[in-house]
Amino acid sequence: MKKNILILIAVFLCLNTYAQNIYPENDYVPAKRAAMRAGHNPGDSLSAWCIDGNITAGLLWQNLTTANMGGYTNAVNTNISGIKFQNGYSRGFDAGVAYFFGKNKNYGVGTGLMYLYQQGDLTMDHFHVEYKSTDNFGNTFRQVLTANGKINESVTTSNMSIPVLFKYNRWITNKVGFNMDLGPVFNILEQNEINTDASFNYEAIYKYTGTQGNIIPVYDNSPTPAANDLVITKERYASTHPGQNVQDYFNSLSNQGYNVGLNVKPTYKTGTVDYNRPSVGFLIRPAVGIMLNHGMSLNLGAYYLYQNFTNDAAGDYKITDKKGTYNPIANSVSKSVNHCAGISVGFRYNFPKHKMPEAPPPPAVVEEEAASPAPPEEEEEVYEAPVSYTAPILFELDKSEIRPEAYPILEAAVREMHENSKGTLVINGYTDNTGTAAYNKALSKRRAWAVKAYLRTQGIKPRLMKAAAHGEKHPAASNGTAEGRAKNRRVEMKMKHGK
Repeated sequence: MKKNILILIAVFLCLNTYAQNIYPENDYVPAKRAAMRAGHNPGDSLSAWCIDGNITAGLLWQNLTTANMGGYTNAVNTNISGIKFQNGYSRGFDAGVAYFFGKNKNYGVGTGLMYLYQQGDLTMDHFHVEYKSTDNFGNTFRQVLTANGKINESVTTSNMSIPVLFKYNRWITNKVGFNMDLGPVFNILEQNEINTDASFNYEAIYKYTGTQGNIIPVYDNSPTPAANDLVITKERYASTHPGQNVQDYFNSLSNQGYNVGLNVKPTYKTGTVDYNRPSVGFLIRPAVGIMLNHGMSLNLGAYYLYQNFTNDAAGDYKITDKKGTYNPIANSVSKSVNHCAGISVGFRYNFPKHKMPEAPPPPAVVEEEAASPAPPEEEEEVYEAPVSYTAPILFELDKSEIRPEAYPILEAAVREMHENSKGTLVINGYTDNTGTAAYNKALSKRRAWAVKAYLRTQGIKPRLMKAAAHGEKHPAASNGTAEGRAKNRRVEMKMKHGK
């Protein structure tokens, strides 16, 4: 168990390291991470609401507490081993909704529904008990019960829970990020379907007391039967009747009404055991997120689930008593602490925050009413120069949102990129001298990233764009006047043509 946990931890650390060392073209390098935190975040253009779905597969192990088998009265020569859970595995899925908050939407809460299909084996290595019983004729005797080999129950479990999870999400680049789910899990169903291949030998020992005509059967609680006891066991018959068919002997006594038999299988080999609910567990699930397209991401990670179940195990529990009866050993479990660990593959869909604004329509031309009729004049054709993508895109003070009047420039940039497919568009962000140099550097980064993000929505590939932040350097006008500072709050684009 410890080895499996260590392997899972190692896999998670490798995934986390891998995520933090992927640097797509035109993305930041490690030295610029602080700038990115202040700059563009893929979550900026996404809604706070998202849908999560995950598929899980892993190992299952259980720590069991069992009730005493107090149903066997005055037991002697008892040899009953403990119950073990082996060969467990779990697979399932969960789906839910989540809401993220905070400046960069790094933190969130979510809930949904989780279903797990689990399988494993409950085993008891050996079972033998001799105890006081009463036969079909009302006679007291010693019943001798022995399991033939191991008692094995195949257990198939339907596990349904409601997780209430705290979520953390951080994009390390605009393609790769890290996320974590952790929180309580409220179980609403833990149903175990049991199937057994057990078989038992039912043998008997009768002790008689009294005088001729008044012989009474009594219980012999001595570990070793008395010499004059009637011993109906496979071993005794084989020693006193060599070469005889012991199975026929037991069948004959069974037909006479004695509770004896060899290799007797339960009449009903299947059953259902429901554990008490609700119960509270805990889930932790770290993962690496990979952005597939705008709003849809793939999550690859690991998970660990802890659940604690109780069962109303009876203090007088007996596996079997009369021939053909069987009480699943799962019913003797009073407490089961379940652990699941494995891999998780999921998706997350973030709803778009809003649609990108379209370029504003040209202003309407309002004709002034003439004071008096005038003869028509020949209209002079007015030539409007096309908007250049190199024109500066201006921003409001301390803002990085694109203003409506900038969209014609952006459309010109889109046309230019389509016409020069081998070129690289360099996007330079600037600020005025208001504020500190470090703050202005980050603000210019946000402005450049805002332009790059919009152009991506128009079909321009990220590898064909390069965003750069210059802060308050290279002013286009004097920062000594309000008009000059307004001209310096800008993004400028230029084309770097490929060879």
